[in-house]
Amino acid sequence: MSGTLTAAVKDSVAKDPVPWWLFGCAGLVATTLTVGAAASLTRSGASMLYWKPHGMMSPRSEAEWQREYEIYHDFCSHHQRKGMTLEEFKRNYKWEYAHRLLGQGTALAFVGPLLYLYAKEKLPTSIHGKLLGVLGLGAAQMYVGRKMVRGNVEEPERSKHAGYLATFGLPAHAAFSLANMSLLLWTGFNLVSPASRAIKLRELTTMNALRDIGEVRRYFQVATGLFLGAAIAGTGVAEIDAGHAFNTFPKMGKHWIPDGLFEQTPWYRNFYDNVALVQLDHRLLALGSLAAYAAVYMKARKPNVWSNLPEEARTALNLSVAAVGGQVVFGATMLVNHVPTTMAMVHASGAALILSSSLWTLHTLRFARASPLGAAVKAAAKAM
Repeated sequence: MSGTLTAAVKDSVAKDPVPWWLFGCAGLVATTLTVGAAASLTRSGASMLYWKPHGMMSPRSEAEWQREYEIYHDFCSHHQRKGMTLEEFKRNYKWEYAHRLLGQGTALAFVGPLLYLYAKEKLPTSIHGKLLGVLGLGAAQMYVGRKMVRGNVEEPERSKHAGYLATFGLPAHAAFSLANMSLLLWTGFNLVSPASRAIKLRELTTMNALRDIGEVRRYFQVATGLFLGAAIAGTGVAEIDAGHAFNTFPKMGKHWIPDGLFEQTPWYRNFYDNVALVQLDHRLLALGSLAAYAAVYMKARKPNVWSNLPEEARTALNLSVAAVGGQVVFGATMLVNHVPTTMAMVHASGAALILSSSLWTLHTLRFARASPLGAAVKAAAKAM
């Protein structure tokens, strides 16, 4: 079975490598996001004060590590990290080094093949704009990342927390990453399953079934939006170390709703700098996402809907709901265990899995969109 699947994938790659290149880049973005979770949790952002993309090597000897450690002390406000030992510095440096190296590798994995495929005229004209969008999102993500590190080094007094990341910097950095991953995946899905296939599926499905499936798709979009809100809220939790407080579930300490939710002034500061409110927001959005995915899944399982869904749509729905359920259970387990770094990385990769499976689900259901696939879509399908 595995041999047959491997052969089928190899044959598909040989016929059209473009979608698999895009999927590979999306996988690299997800990996970078996962390692970035560890870098954020360990406050590693300021451990590397410079970056030479053309030949940066991690320190190898003890003398090299000591030199990097001294450079850090010379340029950073050491009062923020008084208890940091050389071994802790090494750990932080390695996480940040891996994160930056993966980011650079992802950029090269995208730009290199992009130039080659464009020169060979193997890129469909219909995706040129999307590929430019990927470049733009990647550039924005790198810019925000650099600003975050620079803020760490140049303006450490702005934060009460070690390894400060500028307010909203981490959520913005993660949002650009998720947007880039989404665009890569959606473009790849369009190539693997073009609009012409959606048109054929629509023609083979009754109007009643299309109406019901279209409703499922619209509700699923709402559920996906809730998940994205929970994911971004999760970066806010990481930014202010809110995961190290209220390490109980389902209650927050002894209460369902903790005290002091709006104790800071001005009032809006509580939404990004109040540990209790930031963690509560993430919990509510995560549980709301689980409820939304479960409700949509129950609606999709109705016989008049499920029997009219293509096989890949059923698989995608099953995977999405399982991923969301697993993510919530794992998140609660991680919380009561005081957020170990390894578990935080798995949690971040779980978010990438949910996003991927949700986009796959939406793509498999696009044949049932409320607006019919008209001449413009047909023309785009022919161009592919």
